[in-house]
Amino acid sequence: MMRNAFCSTVLTLLAMVSDLSAHEFWIEPSNTMPAVDAELTMQVRVGEHFQGDIFPFQPRAYETAYWVGPETVRALQAQPLAQGDLTLPAEGNGLHILAVASFGRRLSYARVEDFIAFAQDVGARDVLSAVPPNGARDGTLSETYRRFSKTLVHFGFRRGSDRRLGLDYEWVHSEDSLTLFAPLGVAPRHTVDLFCRLPDKRIRHQRLYTDNRGRVFPDTSSATQCMISAVFLTPPADGQSWASNWVSIFWAP
Repeated sequence: MMRNAFCSTVLTLLAMVSDLSAHEFWIEPSNTMPAVDAELTMQVRVGEHFQGDIFPFQPRAYETAYWVGPETVRALQAQPLAQGDLTLPAEGNGLHILAVASFGRRLSYARVEDFIAFAQDVGARDVLSAVPPNGARDGTLSETYRRFSKTLVHFGFRRGSDRRLGLDYEWVHSEDSLTLFAPLGVAPRHTVDLFCRLPDKRIRHQRLYTDNRGRVFPDTSSATQCMISAVFLTPPADGQSWASNWVSIFWAP
C-alpha cells in the first residue's frame, strides 16, 4: 500500500516537471567534485535565471537517461523508481556525465501574444513571421516541447573531457569554449543564455551568440557554477503545433 502511494506521489511530481513549460531546465548534483567513494544525488531544476523549483531526479521520467563514466555508459531510464533520492556511483576517477532527453509534451496558448512574447524572450525573433495572426484553426496556438540536458561532475579530481553523446540537441564543453549541436550538426549564429553563480550567491547573466562553428567562449571568471541554455523554435509543418527544443549543460568552472 505504501509502495503504491509512493509511486503515485512520484509520478505526480514527474508530471509536474513535464508540464512546467517555457522555463529553463537543468540538473544539479549534490557535489560537483565528490570523492570517489562519496554518494552523489541529483536535483532537477525548472525555473528562470538559474533559480527555480526543485524536483527529484527519476530516470524513468525521461526517454533517454545516460550516466557516463570514464570507461562506462549506463542507461538509466528503465530502472525502477527510487524510494528516495537516486544515488549515482562513481565509475572511476575523473569526469562523469549525466545526459537526459525528455519525452515530448504539448502546450496550448490561448493568446498568440503570449507565444510571441515567449519567442522574443528566447531570442527566436527570426521565426516570428510564421506565427499566424489569429492562432491556429481552433483559435489557439500549440507547441510541443522537449528538453535535453547534461550535467558534468568530477569524481576525485579533474580529469577527462566532455564529448558528444548523440543527443539530438547537445552542448559539448571544452576547456575554453562550448559547442552547440543540433540534428544537422553544429548550430551557428544561435542565441544562448549563460547563467553563473558567483561566490556571493549573485547570478550573472550573459546573452551570447554562437559563432559560425557553433561555439561560444563564455566568461566564467569568479563563477562557482554555470549553466548555459539554448532554445530551438521550429514553425509547424502542418500549421498547428510548433516545436521547441531546450538544451542545457551544467558545470563547475
